[in-house]
Amino acid sequence: MRLLRKEEEKRREANRRGEVGVSSPEAMATSVTLEDIRAAQSRIKTEVIRTPLVLSDAASERAGLSVYLKLENLQRTGAFKVRGALSKVTSLTPEERRRGLISASSGNHGLGVAYASSRFDTRCIVVLPENANPHKVALLKKMGAEIISHGTTSDARQHKVEQLSQESGYVQVHPFADPILIAGQGTVGLEILEDLTDADEVYVPIGGGGLISGIAVAVKQQRPSTRVYGVEPERSNAMWEALRHQGPFALPRVETIADGLAARITERLNYALVRSYVDDIVLVKDADIIEATLFLLEQAKVLVEPSGAKGFAGLLANAKRRGKAVAVVSGGNITLKQIEALWPG
Repeated sequence: MRLLRKEEEKRREANRRGEVGVSSPEAMATSVTLEDIRAAQSRIKTEVIRTPLVLSDAASERAGLSVYLKLENLQRTGAFKVRGALSKVTSLTPEERRRGLISASSGNHGLGVAYASSRFDTRCIVVLPENANPHKVALLKKMGAEIISHGTTSDARQHKVEQLSQESGYVQVHPFADPILIAGQGTVGLEILEDLTDADEVYVPIGGGGLISGIAVAVKQQRPSTRVYGVEPERSNAMWEALRHQGPFALPRVETIADGLAARITERLNYALVRSYVDDIVLVKDADIIEATLFLLEQAKVLVEPSGAKGFAGLLANAKRRGKAVAVVSGGNITLKQIEALWPG
């Protein structure tokens, strides 16, 4: 028994490092566990806000069932991403932190990494798309991040990060495909079930898949009967295509109003976790995302960016919805000018 336990520990460590020979989705799905997520929660709990889970009368009336909003738009930096960034940074050695951190981001992940870096007096470099959201760029500069603009797709930015890491020795903080980062994002799932132990459904926005990977593990390993739904834009549906092709699939192009969800491809780790723990993916149109954004702002009194409204948009689009439903409001980094541009007419 002791030998088997040691072999299991070796296998899990190999999964974490992505070593050759440990490549099946079933094996990779063991790379993040409930124990890992609870450990991340212990490391970061003094640095993050335990965001409220609110029963929304307006959203419930609109959906025809009880809708609870997990308000990560109230999180530090305005989005859930800081959880994963802090989970990663608190796992590093002092020597690794001294080398500096680098990440690819459309904005919110970079903000999370910049905040975590500032808490540990660590250099932070963020590779943004050339068409990055100006508001998020301004916030990153305010936090002291060094910004590099490169390309317009998520994979182009990631390639640039890998190149600079090799050249300068920076520590990479991947936006969604790192087990330690995923464990940090999974703390959202722990809090959901702590506050609503009988949740029937949880709707989670998907970009690259880090948030849903963590939440799905946290929820399903505690309450398997709770249905977990991922939500993607119809024209930025890398996870949906990965499930259809039985592995990561590069989209020919990405077009969506939700800039925080514009991932051209997911990674094998996220695909494996979603394949194992997520019940279904709901696809939504950009028009649905805009409608959900404006509804949450005007009727539910929640300031949310389009990426953050996608969970609620998916809930409304799911004809099979029932019971007590949670929509994760993943971010609120949006300006009044940007909101005005969304308004019809």
